[in-house]
Amino acid sequence: MRRPLQLDLLSRLVRERRGASAVEFALIAPILFLLLAGLIDGSRLAIRTMQIRAAAQAGADYALRKGWDPTAIEEAVANATPLTAAASPAPAETTGCIVGGAVVQSAGPNCPNGGPAGQFVTVWAQAPFSPLMAWPGVPLPSQLTARAEVRIP
Repeated sequence: MRRPLQLDLLSRLVRERRGASAVEFALIAPILFLLLAGLIDGSRLAIRTMQIRAAAQAGADYALRKGWDPTAIEEAVANATPLTAAASPAPAETTGCIVGGAVVQSAGPNCPNGGPAGQFVTVWAQAPFSPLMAWPGVPLPSQLTARAEVRIP
């Protein structure tokens, strides 16, 4: 007795292994591409954050080497990175003291510890950031910001 044609085709399909890897890849590929896109976006964010920090530090280094010149400091920030970085807000010069690892503005010529107050320059750098794709539940900044502070002689 002969089996019906449908059963014969079905049993042959179950035994057949050709194309199984293509089906498995089709199931895994979207997950792999999503991981790859996340890796690329995360890498871009990390690199751009480092570039913005370096731009702010370049402005502070300029102030340390050449003194207080707000226009030149802003140019140093803009020229330090291939990004469209801007010194925003503008660089600021303050008189202050280092208290607990932070610069605190000083009203007088002396610090609370008795030493003389110093001149400090604070430089900010900003640049826009746009991820390759929207990531639900993952807040990515649209603006990258960094700050550098240095005591000038």
